[in-house]
Amino acid sequence: MSRELRARIMQIVGTGMFTGLSLALGCHDVAGGGAGGVTGTGGAGGADSAGGAGGEGGAGGAAGTGGAAGIGGAAGTGGAGGQGTSAETRCFSPEEVRASAGTAGGGEAGGAGGAGGSAATCPGEYHPNPVSCVLYENGRLEDGQCCYDVNNPGVGACGRPFLVGGAPRLAGVEARADWALDAAADAPLALDPATRAALAEAWLTDARLEHASIASFARFTLDLLALGAPPALIEAAQRALADELQHARACFALASRYAGRPLGPGPLAMDGALEAPTLAGAAASAVREGCVGETLAALQAGAQRGRARDPEVCRALDRIAADEAAHAELAWAFVRWALARGGEPVRAAVARAFDEALAGARAARGPERAGVDAAAWRDNGRLTEAERARCHLDAVREVIAPCAEALLSAPLSAAEASALAPLVSPGAAS
Repeated sequence: MSRELRARIMQIVGTGMFTGLSLALGCHDVAGGGAGGVTGTGGAGGADSAGGAGGEGGAGGAAGTGGAAGIGGAAGTGGAGGQGTSAETRCFSPEEVRASAGTAGGGEAGGAGGAGGSAATCPGEYHPNPVSCVLYENGRLEDGQCCYDVNNPGVGACGRPFLVGGAPRLAGVEARADWALDAAADAPLALDPATRAALAEAWLTDARLEHASIASFARFTLDLLALGAPPALIEAAQRALADELQHARACFALASRYAGRPLGPGPLAMDGALEAPTLAGAAASAVREGCVGETLAALQAGAQRGRARDPEVCRALDRIAADEAAHAELAWAFVRWALARGGEPVRAAVARAFDEALAGARAARGPERAGVDAAAWRDNGRLTEAERARCHLDAVREVIAPCAEALLSAPLSAAEASALAPLVSPGAAS
């Protein structure tokens, strides 16, 4: 459960000890609380209280599930299912795009409006925040709003994003079989064509994100070396890179299986990706990509695993959930070391990064997929968008926000930095 991961992170932020233990389990909404829809969702009731009511179903989503009964209380009621709608386009005011893209470093520049575009132009790509894993592409101005095609990998566990200029960077896709581990592209699957195609797309998106995570950890390792980090952190970052390679291969195998043809990554552009790091900048990046991004990914992968029934999917998610928890712990350990080493300037940068990333994680929610068999979707390791959003809200409330508060509540002096070399158990984060 998320309580266990929180306890592990609290130990790290309180003592500086990092053992690389993996404690990832799913979010409460999938395991027992209310997987919700648009409005409030049910959770487990407290002592002598009733469980919460399930939310309304999301667009095209399943009905919300009522919360479990509390001690002496009644179970919550389920919400109503939603109507299926198209999930191809979303529109935003230019002000929303400017505010979000400007915070994140911007997408493609939009004329005189700069990174966030202007009332007359919109960025070609809109990245609402660096941890939502939702990409909005092919921006165009329609009736005074910026409208985008939705490329929404947010229904999967995206891991550590590879951010360049504040925007996620991904490789393209090629027809190649060398990345797919034990891919069974010709294995018969009892799925309708629309669901199978959606599953292929979703797992391919995850594969591309996991592939990008390899680059993210490669850059993180270089940053650690440049900043004089303890060897235990460098060793853990190297193991994490190897983990992400296996995650990418497993996800490409699943994507190939559902697509019925071998799929793999194309070249990943590196222009602009490497800069001389500062301690404050590296700590802020670790907050966004690791403390927030990978904590969300670990708990989300556990939630996906809790619903999955397909054996191949279960095997992949078992490893991904455990590894992402260890990667999240590594990020928290590094940020604590950076705080002790850098003092108040690093603390200010870390606090800002948490504020921005948590605001994005709370707000991020994309449209539901239409025309997909919901039961098969979950059986094959996917969450609905409502379930994913609820999982992220639970993770923010129950794990990330309290751990961030503990991390920042007692800044450490530079003199204490020498006592914070984390202890890593070799092979624990396999």
